[in-house]
Amino acid sequence: MTDPAGEGTAAASPAAYGAGHLRRGRSTRAQMLSRRRALYEIVADAQPTGVRFTYYRAVALGVVPKTEAGYRQVQRALMDMREAGDIPYEWIVDATRWVHRATTYDGVEDALRELGASYRRALWSSSNVLVEVWCESKSAAGVLYPVTSEWDVPLYPISGQTSASFAYTAARQYEHDPREVAILYIGDLDPAGVEIEAHLQDKLTRYSGGRSFRWRRLACTPEQVEDMHLLGTAPKKNTWHDPITESRRRWDGPAVEVEAIEAPTLRTIVAEAITAYIDPHELRVLVAAEDSERRGLLALAGKWGTS
Repeated sequence: MTDPAGEGTAAASPAAYGAGHLRRGRSTRAQMLSRRRALYEIVADAQPTGVRFTYYRAVALGVVPKTEAGYRQVQRALMDMREAGDIPYEWIVDATRWVHRATTYDGVEDALRELGASYRRALWSSSNVLVEVWCESKSAAGVLYPVTSEWDVPLYPISGQTSASFAYTAARQYEHDPREVAILYIGDLDPAGVEIEAHLQDKLTRYSGGRSFRWRRLACTPEQVEDMHLLGTAPKKNTWHDPITESRRRWDGPAVEVEAIEAPTLRTIVAEAITAYIDPHELRVLVAAEDSERRGLLALAGKWGTS
């Protein structure tokens, strides 16, 4: 690992609830190297992961304090380590920025090869349930996409309170689909998080003409906070707005971000919830057909190239 450059660090660990004003000292070179070795192990074990997920794991292991200064230490160290080649860039995902580009090919053979390599049969066409994953943050979406992509499930990151347009577009897709809709939700466990979820559920219900959903909050839950000993902070407010009753409801307890759950654990939670809806026998039949059709496409590409 590359020998790190200097950086600031918090002089002491704060109380469990929230950050205080701490004096900042300068880490020794040995301390910084030790921190980066620990961060490497965290990221290598969890990748693909995000900066905030890494930060929470680092806090749990005592690598950095649970303060804004501690978060900046993780953020800066991960950037320096990527630029130095100590960790691959693709180990840290950033789902907040997207590239929009048309798909083009060098010719028919190239298109057929690309289609053959990426060809997948629709997994849910014959299912009696439509499964979707919705998550509060794009950072969570970046960690979850490998799972939702593998199981052909749409992933909807809403980045806080979802817009009416986004919710309306999603809800109208249910109009001509007779299947039951199962929504798996991932969000923070705090007043803002439960309010965001409640408003999303309300909008999807109204915009779909009163459609009922099989709704399940996968994370973060009170049981997970207790069982996993997740770190929380004092909530910024102690009430949240319920759009169904048009009233404010009281919040008791800490505020816990979903990023406090380790990335591999979160992926496992979502994968198990998705696969619970899949018939193993039908999956085996589909995979066999998909493999045969993929080989057929690649063979066709080869024939086209020699014709």
